[in-house]
Amino acid sequence: MSVPMAASPFDPSSLPVAQLESLRFKANQIIESIKALQMTIDFHPTAISSWPDILSKYNLLLSQTHNFSSSLTTPLPSSVTTNSATLVNGTGLGPSATSSPFEKITLHPRVSVSDIQLDTEIIPLLRNQQTTDVLNVENETVRRLSEHMVTRGSVGVLSGIPIPPPPPQLHSSGTNTFGSTFSAAHLAHRKPEYEDVLQECEQIRADHDRRADRAVRAVLLLREKFDWRPRVAVELEEPEELSWDPTGRGGITQTPGEPEEGAESDGEGGSSDEDEVEGHLVQDYMDPTAPAQTDGDAEMSSD
Repeated sequence: MSVPMAASPFDPSSLPVAQLESLRFKANQIIESIKALQMTIDFHPTAISSWPDILSKYNLLLSQTHNFSSSLTTPLPSSVTTNSATLVNGTGLGPSATSSPFEKITLHPRVSVSDIQLDTEIIPLLRNQQTTDVLNVENETVRRLSEHMVTRGSVGVLSGIPIPPPPPQLHSSGTNTFGSTFSAAHLAHRKPEYEDVLQECEQIRADHDRRADRAVRAVLLLREKFDWRPRVAVELEEPEELSWDPTGRGGITQTPGEPEEGAESDGEGGSSDEDEVEGHLVQDYMDPTAPAQTDGDAEMSSD
């Protein structure tokens, strides 16, 4: 019969205190970055902040989170790793050099505590679930998204609400898209599954990308069709040129701002060009599967 090995006494110096303090500092940085990003988004009730400002704060938060994750998985020096292994196992045989000692640290009170202290001081340190505020915001976000989805998202999966008939604009023929899939006979009026929700999210993303691509092509077509510089350029004449008549006959001089002959015809020509560009975009929107026109094709069609 083997004799149980006596547990080694607790040695606080064996804990990686410096690394734990560094983790706490990085966690506080992440919390402050989240608050700064939230204030940037919610600060203007009527207009959103500039995109570069939001993107910079998001990139900072992403970098801090990645740094925090790397600190949790990076092994400490061999001396600290050995001490932490002795503390946990009591035998001197601890985790390998490639594992993190934070995985083996156990949190426990050194002195006896009351139930109130356990609930208010220790239990929050052991929290592995989201806080109440985060849960409320997440539930509200999921609810708003489900109101605009055919499958109603995770709400529809958990509640078992049957899938309604898809809107007419989601129908498609001959392709395996969201409209044709949800109009199939075996999917009509049945409980949605998580695969259906993922498929609808994929379709929403594809529709968003298609609209964004159409907007970019609209800007490119307008930039090629119209030269905006003459429209905003203002030619200021010298004061002596306004009253000087080279013929000496006191002819009628043109006042500044008076339109020249043929100006109306130029405006009408620009209107026809705008209609032509809009026709290209409408054709692409009606037939999203058609390949995008190149610059040469656009010039040929304008001829």
